[in-house]
Amino acid sequence: MRKRGTYPEITAMQASGFWQQPAGSWSDDTSMTLCLLENLTTGGDYDDIMQRFESYMRYGTNTPRGEIFDIGRTCAHAVRNFAVNQITPLKCGDASPEANGNGDLMRIAPLAIVLQHESEVANRFELARDYTVLTHRHARSVVGSFIFLELLHYILNGWTLVQAITMTQPILNGFLKRTEYAAEIPYYQPLFDIEFSQMPAEAVRTSGYVVDTLLAAIWLVLNQKTPKRVILKAVNFGGDTDTIATVAASLAITENPTVSVDSEWWSQTLSTEFLNQKFSEFADKFAND
Repeated sequence: MRKRGTYPEITAMQASGFWQQPAGSWSDDTSMTLCLLENLTTGGDYDDIMQRFESYMRYGTNTPRGEIFDIGRTCAHAVRNFAVNQITPLKCGDASPEANGNGDLMRIAPLAIVLQHESEVANRFELARDYTVLTHRHARSVVGSFIFLELLHYILNGWTLVQAITMTQPILNGFLKRTEYAAEIPYYQPLFDIEFSQMPAEAVRTSGYVVDTLLAAIWLVLNQKTPKRVILKAVNFGGDTDTIATVAASLAITENPTVSVDSEWWSQTLSTEFLNQKFSEFADKFAND
């Protein structure tokens, strides 16, 4: 969460001074994404994924060393609503405008695999909305998740990110404009401006706000040539670097699936056997779908 330019440039895997974690650790982004992977792999319902979020928050499940060191306030509030207040999952997320953090974006990318062959926009939107409101129930967060998943949807089906952006815009101005979410579309309009990718880096905001995170991640992918460079630039961008890097990497790697990120980074990552198991189970489940 440090400001851009206030720390030495990161060029390799290293320990976290901010969270006092060893090199190769992963944050709440990955832990909550693993919860989603397990939920989708096992065909679990919304109660199932909230139970997995609770296990992560209370017991450190799906963490690199069996202990939690961070969770966003909005996500934690939603988990408490489920576990303590016994609120139904689709009502657990905070619906206030102040709760538009990026905790929905950081965990939702695997849903794009499930939606890859779903041709009906309404069905794609419904699933995107439902998995978002588990933790973030404001309409702006729902729209952010939907845009992110739509971009991944088109990239997975063979289009470039630039083409995916072009194809997503009429969906917002057509399908989404006929819904209660129409008022949130203008917040994401900069993405569809013709000069978006030429915006100077100094103008790209890197806060934990859902709009800032999504736009920063997309800008990074449009301006870097490889997934590795996308990730390094995100880490050096300042602000909420782990989530911006997570979202940007999801887009970059989906667009460049045959380009290796960095084998040395993977060898330095903690609990790779555990991660491989989770990824393999998910891949086996959806490889032929």
